[in-house]
Amino acid sequence: MSTRVVPWPDPPKMEVGSPCPVVRCLPGSLLVVYVCSNPEFPGWDRGADPDHPGFDIWSAVVRFDGVTWHHFGAPGDEALRTHPLYDVGLGFYGFWEVLDSPRMPAGSALHHWVVTFHDETLEVVAASAFVVSRRDEGEDTRAVVLKYA
Repeated sequence: MSTRVVPWPDPPKMEVGSPCPVVRCLPGSLLVVYVCSNPEFPGWDRGADPDHPGFDIWSAVVRFDGVTWHHFGAPGDEALRTHPLYDVGLGFYGFWEVLDSPRMPAGSALHHWVVTFHDETLEVVAASAFVVSRRDEGEDTRAVVLKYA
């Protein structure tokens, strides 16, 4: 089989411009909190009332369990094309799973996920991953991560 990257649809979409991701290591686990995209956002130039629900901001929490390796850092969106997985499907501002990853031996029960934020990329090799919270009020991702750590 050859390595390929496919979308991981479970996590809510991130705010593209400033997702403010926070990664917190726990024994055997990893939490990532980020600001979500609000699909009701009318756009800054549409003159919506300030009470419009599209201006609500919230964060999501994803947890990886059985973590054996992770990396959080470069590349950001400007250099994503240099990532070794870019040519096999890795895209911008999203959540991805790497199938037949070179990071794992054949037959491994582990999974390889990649999250491409605006300024950095998160890669995780772990046994499982799931969304802990789809909508935590606000954009203070550092405060949100403390609630779940």
